[in-house]
Amino acid sequence: MVIEELHKKIDRSWDSHLKETRELLRVPSVSFTGEGIEESAGMVEEMLRKLGAKTGTFRASGKSWPLVHGHLDVGAEKTCLLYGMYDVQPVGNLSEWKTPPFAASIVKDKRLGEILVNRGVYNSKGSLAGTLLAIRTMMDNNSMPVNMRFLIEGEEELGGLSLPNYVHKNKQTLSKADAAFSFDYMENQDGVPVLALGMKGCVYFDLIADGKYQGGPENEIHSSDAVWVKSPVWRLAKALSTLVDDNQVPTVDGLWKNVVGPDKDDRQLLHVLAKRFDMDLYKKDLGIKDFKVKGTKEELLKKYLFEPSLNICGLEAGYNGNGTKTVLPARAKAKIDIRLVPDMTIHDTREKVRKHLAKRGFDDIKIVHYVDYPLTKVSIQEDISQASIDAMRYHGKDPEVWPMVAGSAPLYLFNDFLGVPWGGAGLGHGGGAHAPNEFAVVQGMKDFEKSVVTMLWLFAERSSKKAGTKRHLRR
Repeated sequence: MVIEELHKKIDRSWDSHLKETRELLRVPSVSFTGEGIEESAGMVEEMLRKLGAKTGTFRASGKSWPLVHGHLDVGAEKTCLLYGMYDVQPVGNLSEWKTPPFAASIVKDKRLGEILVNRGVYNSKGSLAGTLLAIRTMMDNNSMPVNMRFLIEGEEELGGLSLPNYVHKNKQTLSKADAAFSFDYMENQDGVPVLALGMKGCVYFDLIADGKYQGGPENEIHSSDAVWVKSPVWRLAKALSTLVDDNQVPTVDGLWKNVVGPDKDDRQLLHVLAKRFDMDLYKKDLGIKDFKVKGTKEELLKKYLFEPSLNICGLEAGYNGNGTKTVLPARAKAKIDIRLVPDMTIHDTREKVRKHLAKRGFDDIKIVHYVDYPLTKVSIQEDISQASIDAMRYHGKDPEVWPMVAGSAPLYLFNDFLGVPWGGAGLGHGGGAHAPNEFAVVQGMKDFEKSVVTMLWLFAERSSKKAGTKRHLRR
């Protein structure tokens, strides 16, 4: 069988694959600062060239980080898109890291065995390298079952414009693809792959209270004047308190009007998922003691996946150093995200926040918007959805199939704009995304490469059979 032979090739090449993955991980690619971005983009493009792909880069503007794109034509019947990202989050507090964040250190974990610790290994530079190395294994053995168009961005963590602009400019070509893949390490702590058929949308914005608009200070002043000078910090705190209730449920006027809840397929998936989902394990993964809401597993999953949330991501005002400094700040800022569920939209959500604040007299608070993601959903009946499930079962894993996940990504560009269904599966386990000591299990990284091979071959087989073409892909 071709699949099994390719798996054996990965076993034999694993030492070199792991070495190359670690080389990519050791180059920082922090999109917020630009550290290592250009070098990382060059390394990714070189990996595409080694596959035999025709490559290039695209920037939405002179200030954008490069999108690395490529086209690999092997003369196959089906053509797919491959989405990935090479940028990572900042490392945060270095003192909280047990190993240097860009050393790609391999350490022993009592529970998981060997793990690789590095910023971006789990989200999602490690799986990007593994995907490209799996494709290289297929190319080296003349066994690549589909043509591939690569879209590897360096602005995912920023919500940058290079990817959407490139997709819009190349819609005619890209929309001819049969499916769009996005591979990640998808196993939970128990080794169960978690497959998602949808993602919530995300509206992100800053709320800024400036002292000068309420007669307050234009510059930081001594706190003794607080008795008769208005504080923009309290102003912002009052505004924020109107956005949620005591249990932190969104109370923005009209926000729930377009929330439609799960459809028939979603409800069926929720029912099955609730029987398998381990709430205690999930809480352990998060490092929390309990949820803020109560209910049955099915009720909690429905809330998690099909209700909006409004979260404060960060607050900035005044003095935050050690010791005391008595000041009345001139400015306060909150960074907010709202997760969108069917049938909420970006524009409508932005407008409702603006009108909500204005109605309560907070029209002096400035709202700064960013590039936002609409929600996206794919049917479980799509070939790519069924092939994802088949691939995990091929490896002896019975996946949990989620109708949605609460995270967000620019995958709406494929299903909703191009009309190309997206999906993907992947073995492997990791954790600590956006946090110190981000990691991936080393054995899982090798298993992941094998699962990429399996996924692409099973998709090609399923979609070809559906088209009425007889192919013997696993001879």
